[in-house]
Amino acid sequence: MLRRMKEKLKELAGALLGYSVVAGIILAVIAVIAVVSGSIMRLFGFEYESVWSIVLFFIIVMIVGFPLDVLSSALPRAFVSAGRSTEEQAVVFYVILDTLMSAVSMAAADYFMDGVSASDLSILVISFLFALTSVKDFREKLGKDS
Repeated sequence: MLRRMKEKLKELAGALLGYSVVAGIILAVIAVIAVVSGSIMRLFGFEYESVWSIVLFFIIVMIVGFPLDVLSSALPRAFVSAGRSTEEQAVVFYVILDTLMSAVSMAAADYFMDGVSASDLSILVISFLFALTSVKDFREKLGKDS
């Protein structure tokens, strides 16, 4: 009985360690993206109190923006599936919609966070850059839908 408990504790400790390592790696990647994005935004009027406030800002933006991101991807794809637009029109619509949805989530995070202050221009610039970096993934999704 005691041996089984020890084995279970080892399994639990191993799982906990594994999840902690994965969480740490994910947080590190988010931190790098946040710092780079914050640096770009700073050129356009973004201000922050600490690196942690930038990281927290982008974590909140990711959480708030996830449902909006799904919508900005699904709507143009639905138009192509329904024959209402071409794939190129859908890509342009996606970039516009994704930029606006990201800007909304960033503006909401900015409004509720005291540690950061983002100008409208900084939000629009980084939202547009994020949209451009995800065009390749969107095109792949369109290709799978066809």
